[in-house]
Amino acid sequence: MLRVMVECKNVRFEKIAECLSRLTDSFGLWTYKNAIYASFDIKSLLELRELSRRLKRIKNIEFRFIRIRTKVKHEARKSNKHLKGRNRRGNP
Repeated sequence: MLRVMVECKNVRFEKIAECLSRLTDSFGLWTYKNAIYASFDIKSLLELRELSRRLKRIKNIEFRFIRIRTKVKHEARKSNKHLKGRNRRGNP
């Protein structure tokens, strides 16, 4: 599983949402200044290449992948309770 963040310019918000909805169930979209940012999880690099092909078909689009990283199990934790009572070096 990969966690990806992409930046897009010169494109409508709805077009990005349409492309992402075909490949993944959940994603986040937001705008900042003149760009649209999307964050989503995807299963493989093959699906990421397919997204790249679909985005390239959109006229006058500028996009780049800002972050591509593997998603690991510890990212699912929502708290830092497992670190309670430890200093920065990890000693109890």
